[in-house]
Amino acid sequence: MKKIFLHIYDFFEKRRLALYIIFGIIFLMAAWFASRVKFEEDISKILPKDKKIEKLNEVFQNSKFMDKLVVMVSLKDTTATAQPDSLIAYTDTLVENIQLKLTPFIGKLNVKVDDELVMELFGLLNEHLPVFLDEKDYLEIDSLIKPQKVKETLEQDFRTLTSPAGFALKTMISKDPVGITFLAMKKLQQLQFDENFERYENYIVTRDMKHLLFFITPKYPPNNTGKNALLLKGLDSLINNGSNNITASYFGATAVSVGNALQLRKDTLLTQGITILFIIIFLGFYFRKKTAPFIILVPVVFGAVFSLAVIYFLKGSISVIALGTGSVVLGIAVNYSLHVFNHYRHTKNIKELIQDLAKPMTIGSFTTIGGFLCLQFVESEMLKDLGLFAAFSLVGASLCSLIFLPHFIAAKKQPATQHVLDNFSWIDKLASLKPEYNKYLVILIFGLTIFFAFWAGKAGFEPDLQNMNFMSKRLKQSEKQLNHINQYALQSVYLVTEGKTLDEALANNEKLVADIDKLKDKQVVKKYSGVSSLIISDSLQKIRIERWNRYWTADKKNELMATLIKEGVALKFNASAFDNFKLLLDKEYTPVDKNAMAPVRKNLLDDYITEKPGKATVVTLVKTVPEKKQQVYDAFENKAHVTVLDKQYLTKRFVEIINLDFTSIALMTSMLVFFVLLLVYGRIELTLVSFIPMAISWLWILGIMGLFDIRFNIINIIISALIFGLGDDYSLFIMDGLLQEYKTGKKNLSSFKSSIILSAVTTVAGLGVLIFAQHPALRSIALISIIGILCVVIIAQVLIPFLFRILVTNRVKRNRFPWTLWGFIKSSFAFSYFIGWSVTLTLLAYIFSLFNIKEKGKLLYHKIIALVCKRLVYIMINVKKKIINQQGEDFKKPAIIIANHQSSLDILPLIMLHPKLLMITNNRIWNSPLFGKVIRLADYFPAEQIETDLSQVQQRIKNGYSVIIFPEGTRAEDGVIKRFHKGAFYLAQKLDVDILPIMIHGTNYTLTKQDQLLKDGKLTVKILPRIKTADTSYGNGYAERSKVVGRYFRAEFEKLRTEIEQPKYFREQLIYNYLYKGPVLEWYMRIKTKLEKNYQPFNQLVPKQGKILDIGCGYGFMPYMLWFVEKNRHITGIDYDEEKIETANHCFSKTDNINFVHSDVMSFAFEKYDCIIMADMLHYLQPAEQKLVIEKCLQHLNAGGSIIIRDGDKDKEAMHKKTRLTEFLSTKVVNFNKTKETGLSFLSGSMIREMAAANNMLCTEMADSKLTSNTLFILKAANN
Repeated sequence: MKKIFLHIYDFFEKRRLALYIIFGIIFLMAAWFASRVKFEEDISKILPKDKKIEKLNEVFQNSKFMDKLVVMVSLKDTTATAQPDSLIAYTDTLVENIQLKLTPFIGKLNVKVDDELVMELFGLLNEHLPVFLDEKDYLEIDSLIKPQKVKETLEQDFRTLTSPAGFALKTMISKDPVGITFLAMKKLQQLQFDENFERYENYIVTRDMKHLLFFITPKYPPNNTGKNALLLKGLDSLINNGSNNITASYFGATAVSVGNALQLRKDTLLTQGITILFIIIFLGFYFRKKTAPFIILVPVVFGAVFSLAVIYFLKGSISVIALGTGSVVLGIAVNYSLHVFNHYRHTKNIKELIQDLAKPMTIGSFTTIGGFLCLQFVESEMLKDLGLFAAFSLVGASLCSLIFLPHFIAAKKQPATQHVLDNFSWIDKLASLKPEYNKYLVILIFGLTIFFAFWAGKAGFEPDLQNMNFMSKRLKQSEKQLNHINQYALQSVYLVTEGKTLDEALANNEKLVADIDKLKDKQVVKKYSGVSSLIISDSLQKIRIERWNRYWTADKKNELMATLIKEGVALKFNASAFDNFKLLLDKEYTPVDKNAMAPVRKNLLDDYITEKPGKATVVTLVKTVPEKKQQVYDAFENKAHVTVLDKQYLTKRFVEIINLDFTSIALMTSMLVFFVLLLVYGRIELTLVSFIPMAISWLWILGIMGLFDIRFNIINIIISALIFGLGDDYSLFIMDGLLQEYKTGKKNLSSFKSSIILSAVTTVAGLGVLIFAQHPALRSIALISIIGILCVVIIAQVLIPFLFRILVTNRVKRNRFPWTLWGFIKSSFAFSYFIGWSVTLTLLAYIFSLFNIKEKGKLLYHKIIALVCKRLVYIMINVKKKIINQQGEDFKKPAIIIANHQSSLDILPLIMLHPKLLMITNNRIWNSPLFGKVIRLADYFPAEQIETDLSQVQQRIKNGYSVIIFPEGTRAEDGVIKRFHKGAFYLAQKLDVDILPIMIHGTNYTLTKQDQLLKDGKLTVKILPRIKTADTSYGNGYAERSKVVGRYFRAEFEKLRTEIEQPKYFREQLIYNYLYKGPVLEWYMRIKTKLEKNYQPFNQLVPKQGKILDIGCGYGFMPYMLWFVEKNRHITGIDYDEEKIETANHCFSKTDNINFVHSDVMSFAFEKYDCIIMADMLHYLQPAEQKLVIEKCLQHLNAGGSIIIRDGDKDKEAMHKKTRLTEFLSTKVVNFNKTKETGLSFLSGSMIREMAAANNMLCTEMADSKLTSNTLFILKAANN
């Protein structure tokens, strides 16, 4: 990645004008497309998607429930006497002014109940009367048509007709003197959902006559906040100029939407303005450059414009709330330019800057971008918009920071004499601290982690979604007042039925009515409101018409008409007065035409019905008390085509969805970060070291929220993406600084830490400024963000270095292998297995002791010990085992066994050889609570006891036991056998027994002294011939014998060591030196050494001691391997690639015998060498240079020295093509090797042979590969 950005930099460095032109074109084009993006101000975009929620939203959006503004005209003094006429007078004036000044913004005004509509509705019901009567109505008709009741009704009709209201009601009475139509009219009461209202002079007032309500339907939908804002502004002006004792207020979705949109715009400008102002001032002071803040903001602005341009092509619009949270994005996006600018402040070298930052910035931005893109999987459209805006902003900002910003900040050349760091600020001082070394701080962090883990489960979600809306004090008061007078507003349950057509939806709705009536009879439902009484499906209309026809038999009609005429004559009614009613009875009825119902539906029922092509829904509102709401749910929840909804359900469902979204975001982002880290580092250990602090940070955040009852909501759950993204960004920089220092010794960690602190300050500023926002959706982000960022910064700066120190740094300082997960697992398993069997042996020792066992019992116990030791040795499957017993030693004859002591493992392979083997221990082991009982029961001897009393040893020798002694007296940490002490030989002489030498090889490497890492070694036990007591060839007396046997033992061990310790044996040791230095390097090393056969051919050709020069040593694989095999080799490696030399010089196995120098071979100062190696490097030189180098090597050889050349021989034409291909991949594709501008030039074998002959050298050739033209040329003096 860094090579790509370096190539781009080099390209534009020579073409500055092209750079500025390209940047300008891209920016202007992006700005043009960005300007075409539409901004959505619909607050409902915040809400998550859900089938039921969508259904309710659909009902609201397609009806006028949400569009209407409820205007409440009230007495200012609520304790005053009701004055309904004053309310009406004020309302008339207000409405007149509204119609005069606000008509362009108003769709409809509903102020009074329309009498004409009532008459029209009566006529419609009368015209189609059977359709509006249900089965129960016929019981009342039976009562109405009884003679006595007919008489009473006509008397009432007469009184009405002779009253002032008679003129208006004359038509109604003439059409239905009996009052059957009024049975249908009663069903209109279902539309009066709240009984707290009544009509007064055709106005809607509360029963206490202190509040009057009328309705405004805006011309524009709620999301058109621009036009609606003008409406509300005008309405406010009219209300403010009203009466002194009467006031008006309003409430509705339009008012809430406008309030939210205006506040969002205001907050967005305020917060982002404060953020930019702070960044400009802060960065100006920090960098001590006036232009610094503006240059730093270039990638931020570029990223925002780029993002909006991309969004234009993807969807064309974006939520204003998503854009309002741009402070979050601004705070993150500025990090990239800060990293670049701050690192340049430390290095003053653009190429070094790009080389250091390319990897952590690209990977960090990738994971942060991925975290925001995870928001595409949540259910809120606003959060999806935010995810897109943030992701593409960061794409633009990161690319701009790495491609364009380096040229902008380096536009002014720095003086050559200028110090690297312009000023050492408080941030630099803070960054230079090493808090990971403060054990109290580390303990405190782990302690707080445990504490916060307890509270983390108590972190919850905001249950009241009203807290997500912004409402002014005036609007909140209006809502409170409306809820007070509309006492059932919060107890409504929506029953939504649906169908493919309106008729199907109505039919499904009609099926509910009987069930609702049953619940009403049980007092579960207090009242319900819907369309079922007026808008009726065709199928039910036909049934009701048939019922009407069956009911009105000819006799019943004649009897009723006769009664009417008789009683009418008595009241002086004209005989023809009942002709219209007779027509009503005799009429042939058909289902109501939809066009006929249109006026009724438009004026009364549109709120309940939604029609779209292929789909229709019908709403029924049910009123119940909260404690019985669940019974309503239980009654209808599982019915087909019915959805049950209410505010309580929606709140509960919102919280469930938010919880699910939060969990999914946290899971997706954490998985993304984890796998990206794993991919980047290629090691699970480094991934865990980086990831665990992030997980702990999140635990802290949850714990603090749980402790202080800070709650998540649908907006601030984006913090999960933010925290993981930033946490990953910070972790990558900290880890990259640690790895750069570990790999090459380059100390960039302080620079990276100062950038992180700088980033944290600006990010906290960008997010913390949201605390000044008035909109709760924005303000809810601030506190959690600040807590999260501070937690991430503190823990990343402390725990990552602390864990890395445990994993790597502390160990390699002591020349120990760094820990690996596999190493930890196998070591833990081996030690656990060992401790488990030790405890078992101790328990057995106690059991055996209870029975006071004799010799046979002790022998049985010894057999168990030998078996356990064998199991312990062979359970370690990662360690190869080999026992060499050429003499067929059976241990039947007692002896003093002497063995070299390199590791605590040495005891196990010795004890397992035979049950009758005893150890001499020290007092510490003798008294050990874990092993002491085993040692004592097995008759092992404390060394102090043997010095004063040999009787016990003599007794065990007589019983056929042999005694194991380590004559070195202590473990040899370096594997070299030390001087033998005389004790073992003295004891053998005193007891008159043979000495049996046993060599142990490999335990020193497998489990090094004072180390707990069990490595993949090879354990070899070799039993040498017995040294008889009478054999004087090893000297007379124990003192002389100790020296002679010691020399003999060391000589035999050296033979064994030389046989075993070939390059393959040290492969793991070489691998460990290059672990954690990058996955590509690690695998390159693994593959390279495998292909090189672990450099075994070179090991055979290179002298075992002397000065060796490796020209083109690369990362140092071969020099280290050659030195591992023979420590007397003094090796110098040189290479043209400085990064490779730095890496080779920082391996923990490096000693004074291995040196690496960064140099061009043409300018390198040669010394005299015993062997010079040039493997795969001459083809990087031109032919003339090749000859010069070979000549120089020949001149700097010691007598008897040799030159080893391996390279592609272009004389082998057929195979040479493959050689060229491999070199092309190495230099151009994988970029492991650097080339000069002149390119590659392969040599010919004939040229080498000619030069060898000219210098009196013998040239031996060996084919190095069966596939390529690579050939080994060994040049030695001809007289050798």
